[in-house]
Amino acid sequence: AKESEAAFDELIPLLDTCPDAVIHVEGHTDADGDAGLNLALSVARAEAVVQALIDKGVNPRRLYALGYGETRPIADNATAAGKSQNRRIVVTVSDEHY
Repeated sequence: AKESEAAFDELIPLLDTCPDAVIHVEGHTDADGDAGLNLALSVARAEAVVQALIDKGVNPRRLYALGYGETRPIADNATAAGKSQNRRIVVTVSDEHY
């Protein structure tokens, strides 16, 4: 989404500092709805970010999309603010190399 461009502009130079490191892109959802659908949504979110990174020149061999659905909340799913925090993407640069 357009709102994500600033985050990508900040992320790409950081990823360039360790060009051989493996990058895990994790998708997460809130707990609303069916758990299976949430898992699929989280995978789709992670894959969309991976594709955007590839489109911006990141080597696809470095990238792994992972979906966790609603299984790893960081906030309370009983509130709108908590649900908003749980709908997220987490990018982790691993010390592994491809």
